[in-house]
Amino acid sequence: MKEAISVETIQDFDKIVKWSYKLAKNWVKQHLVAKGINSVRKFERYKRDGGYLPKYFPREPDEVFGRDKKWNGWVDFFSKENNPIQHQGGTLNYEEAKNVIRHYPEIKNSGDYRRWEKRPKGLPVQPYTTYKKVWQGWPDFLGKNYTPPRSYRWSKLNEQKVRIIKHQLKMGVPGAVLAREFKVSEMQITRIRRGENWGNVEV
Repeated sequence: MKEAISVETIQDFDKIVKWSYKLAKNWVKQHLVAKGINSVRKFERYKRDGGYLPKYFPREPDEVFGRDKKWNGWVDFFSKENNPIQHQGGTLNYEEAKNVIRHYPEIKNSGDYRRWEKRPKGLPVQPYTTYKKVWQGWPDFLGKNYTPPRSYRWSKLNEQKVRIIKHQLKMGVPGAVLAREFKVSEMQITRIRRGENWGNVEV
C-alpha cells in the first residue's frame, strides 16, 4: 500500500488511530533510536519509566504487527534505513531533486509543480510516485518555498491533517472515529474519501 505520510509531516501523533508497521518503525527511528533507544530491552525500560508514546501507538508492536504478519523482528524495527532512491537514468535522486527545486521559489505547492511546463531535466512529473519510498510530502520537498494551495488556506482542516485522514481511511479506520478525532462532520470525511474535497492531497 502506498504510504506517503511520514513522521516529518505529522504534528499531533495522538491523532493516528491505527498505525501501520512502516509508520510505527519510522516514528521509532525518529523519536526513540535518535535518543539511543535501539533495542527491545531499552524500549521496555522506556515504557516502564513512563516515556512518551502516542495515544494509539502499539505498546506491544511485535504482537500487534505479528497478527498481520507484518512483523520483521526487533532488529528491523530499530534499524536505520539508507535512502533507497539512487540515480535512475536521467532522474535525480530525492535529495538532489529537493536541492534543485528550491532554486525555483515560484513553485510553491503541488498545483504549481503540476502546471510547471519548463521543469528542469531530472525532475520527475510525479515526484510522490518516483520517490514513494522516501516521500515526506510537498512541504518537505519544496522547503521554505512551500505555501498551501490558496483554496484551502483558511479551511478548518489543513493539508497535513487531510493527509493523516486519508492515510487512516486507507488503514480502515471508520469515518465516524476520524470525524470525532478531528472535530469535523462525517460528511466532510466522506467527501475526502470520495476525492470531492482535498483531491490534490496525495497519500
